[in-house]
Amino acid sequence: MAKRLRLPLRGLPTCVHVTVAPSTDSAFEADQALLTGVLREVIALGEGQAALALLDEAVELGQRARRGSEDDADALAQLVAGLDLDRMEVLVRALTRWFQLINLAEDNERVRRLRGRDAADPQTPRSGSLREAIGRLASSGVTRAQLVRLLSQAELRLVMTAHPTEARRRTTIDKLARVFAVLHELDERNAPDREDARRRLLATVQELWGSDDIRAAELTVLDEVRGGLVHFASTLADAVPRIYRDLERAIAESYPDRDGEPVSIPPLLGFGSWIGGDRDGNPFVTPQMTLNALELMREQCLRLLESGLEQLAGRLSLSERLTGRPTGLTPILARGELEFPALAATLAGLNPEEPYRRAVTFMRERVRATQGRGSGGYETPAELLEDLQAVERSLCDGSGALTANAELGDFIRQVQVFGFHYARLDIREHAQIHRRTLHEIYGRLGVCDDYEGLSEDARLELLQRQIADRRPLVPADIERFSPSTRETIETFRMLRETLAESNPGAIQTYIISGTEGPADVLEVLLLMKECSLCAAGGEQAQLRIVPLLEAGATLEAGPRTIAALLDMPVYREALRSVGDEQEVMIGYSDSNKDIGYLASGWAAYTAQVRIAEVLRQRGAGWLFFHGRGGAVGRGGGPTNRAIRALPPGTVGARLKMTEQGEVLTAKYAVAQIAHRELELATSATLATGRANPHSESARFDALMDEMAAESAAKYRSIVAEDPDFVRFFEAVTPVGEISLLRLGSRPAKRSRAAGIDDLRAIPWVFSWTQSRILLPGWLGLGTALRGARERHGLELLRQMRDEWPFFESLLSNAEMGCAKADLQIARRYVALWNDVEPRERIWRALEAELELTIAELVTIGGGDRLLDAEPVLQASIARRNPAVDPLSFVQVELTRRLRAASEDGSEQLHRVSQLTINGIASGLRNTG
Repeated sequence: MAKRLRLPLRGLPTCVHVTVAPSTDSAFEADQALLTGVLREVIALGEGQAALALLDEAVELGQRARRGSEDDADALAQLVAGLDLDRMEVLVRALTRWFQLINLAEDNERVRRLRGRDAADPQTPRSGSLREAIGRLASSGVTRAQLVRLLSQAELRLVMTAHPTEARRRTTIDKLARVFAVLHELDERNAPDREDARRRLLATVQELWGSDDIRAAELTVLDEVRGGLVHFASTLADAVPRIYRDLERAIAESYPDRDGEPVSIPPLLGFGSWIGGDRDGNPFVTPQMTLNALELMREQCLRLLESGLEQLAGRLSLSERLTGRPTGLTPILARGELEFPALAATLAGLNPEEPYRRAVTFMRERVRATQGRGSGGYETPAELLEDLQAVERSLCDGSGALTANAELGDFIRQVQVFGFHYARLDIREHAQIHRRTLHEIYGRLGVCDDYEGLSEDARLELLQRQIADRRPLVPADIERFSPSTRETIETFRMLRETLAESNPGAIQTYIISGTEGPADVLEVLLLMKECSLCAAGGEQAQLRIVPLLEAGATLEAGPRTIAALLDMPVYREALRSVGDEQEVMIGYSDSNKDIGYLASGWAAYTAQVRIAEVLRQRGAGWLFFHGRGGAVGRGGGPTNRAIRALPPGTVGARLKMTEQGEVLTAKYAVAQIAHRELELATSATLATGRANPHSESARFDALMDEMAAESAAKYRSIVAEDPDFVRFFEAVTPVGEISLLRLGSRPAKRSRAAGIDDLRAIPWVFSWTQSRILLPGWLGLGTALRGARERHGLELLRQMRDEWPFFESLLSNAEMGCAKADLQIARRYVALWNDVEPRERIWRALEAELELTIAELVTIGGGDRLLDAEPVLQASIARRNPAVDPLSFVQVELTRRLRAASEDGSEQLHRVSQLTINGIASGLRNTG
């Protein structure tokens, strides 16, 4: 029987009741009660008891409406409709802040569970840990030599992107971090001062209450760069070395050291970034802005390294009088004395018998000189590593092996992983930009009057000939070209200069969004050749060229695209120059918008299998880059589950994947959760090195082909073929209001074209989430599952779920999306459209499909409700829903007022509408 929990938005002693799944332990409820009480006190001080009464009435009506009372739902709608904008804003702010605080309580509970699990059974590896992953490799027969080979080829690169799905301001995130620190402190201390903790919470929550959640100005690209970098200094700098230490211990346990030589672990975990390099549809990412982003990344990373060396110098105080004269430090000391004579004289007086301290202090000074690009600085991270490893060897040869294995070892890992920029910056641009650029160049120079009008074969022939030609095509003076063409050429010239001079090694990859065929890739290779990023014939290429395959048709054509490229001598030569490894990016967002959830997931899966086979046959290596978003409709879901669901034989412990929007803060704002997320991703990546196809894979694949076709047909019959669907989407979701919210530096559309085709996937998914329909996460799935069950039986579907990680992930993520959808609330949004006939036609189809999808998922799962297998998530959603519902009612009312207002409506009307978007995003823990 379900347990009745308190929903603590009313006074703490007499809270409103809500029925949910069994709760977590009393510590979570204590956190929830503490934070709720603090918030209520702050609201009462700032807004008075009337504000609390309004909050309690709205939540109580929402709770009763959720039990199925239409009268109470109507009463809530009437309550909201009668509010003026000032009272409405207070209600929205109160609910939003409560969600933000409860999110912290849930995060703290997650940390508590991890700690408790380890303490309860320290002998058993926790699920998803590196200890478990390495133990399973050992138990499956992987030898020590095979493990060494696996580690030498392993790579996991997590790429941070500035997709505008973080609805909270940086100042809000910082204040919430302070609240979390107090919660965590209460757990950590044996006798915490609870009164002092409450005092600090009251102060911080009052700051939160008085802070604006709406940005006064739009984010700039450099704001986004800073936002991404904050996680490196705050959590990742410590979490990354911990991951490597966990891996060392796991290997030592499962592969005991028998010959005195431990298994060497290369820097297999690293980071990338698109922030400042993603030009696709963002006019603010200019060549100069990319340089500015690199400089900011470099400045902040070198500052971290300088601080780390300062600390190391203080700790390496070993006296040569006590431990003997060290070996191997002479070159470091000699160069330091030559480059920095004044510092050398100071150190000789202060630390005459402490050679390690002097050596590391000289290294710190060299890093400081590197920041200012002055004489004596390090040219590359490899030079700094060489000095660090010399210190390490000297300590190990002397009396400092334990010292070398502590802070120094961690600092070496930081340098190996972060380099001088924290992350490698990827460059991305749309294929159409390159094509238009060459069209203009060819036309102005008289090479070809209509390059864009050529057939694919004719373009390929021309491009290959131009790439092989040693004579330059693009003149040095490009002033006579259009601004767009000049900027494209200047981007490639900037890349050449930055790799050769100011930021060597900081950029490795050039990604082409909208890739449809091999000509899109050769166009980039030609522009590289013209800007000295490769030689004639593709030789000495300095960048990987990465096609982004995302729409359904381009995923289908992907294997043919890659095969054609590898059969062209100029491209194969370029590929050899970068290690003969083809990186291919798989997108999940646009294909979902194109053909729906199930079909797009299957299209991405099969494309990887077929592309890997093409590359294997031609003797080339590969690395798949997965462009996953935070929401289910954009490839989201738990990272470790997503990695395990990748096709066997396509990963081999090597992959890149994006970390987007609110996912960055959710994963990396808290140190313990950052460590856990890195552990889950790294362990799952290593596990793919031993993944094998299922014995029934042919049968499973055939059934998936059937379901994908049926699902896509259902999806497209509504989204693509109903002539009124675009109007329906624009009327029943707040997509127009979302485009006004200052979430990021990129516009919501790549161009000004009408309709959904040119709409970016993020506002598409975000809008359906806000209206509680979450269409991208389920449309077409129910029809496909029912058809498969009727034709092939329920047991086969359950076998696929139990034995095939891909299918299990597909169903689990859909279950989460459907659990967050809400038909009762969605109907309120649908009623915003006054065109009754098309509205009812489309809504009946969507409503029936969602109900069917839920029924099929529950049937396959074997439970009574969605998420019965995940009670913690189920309880979290149930806990939030009665308080999310009033926000939805407010958003519906405000949308109605906005659309009825003369001209653009009042500024406050827009403002409160945008606040509801933030609030619902916090309540659902989802944007896009």
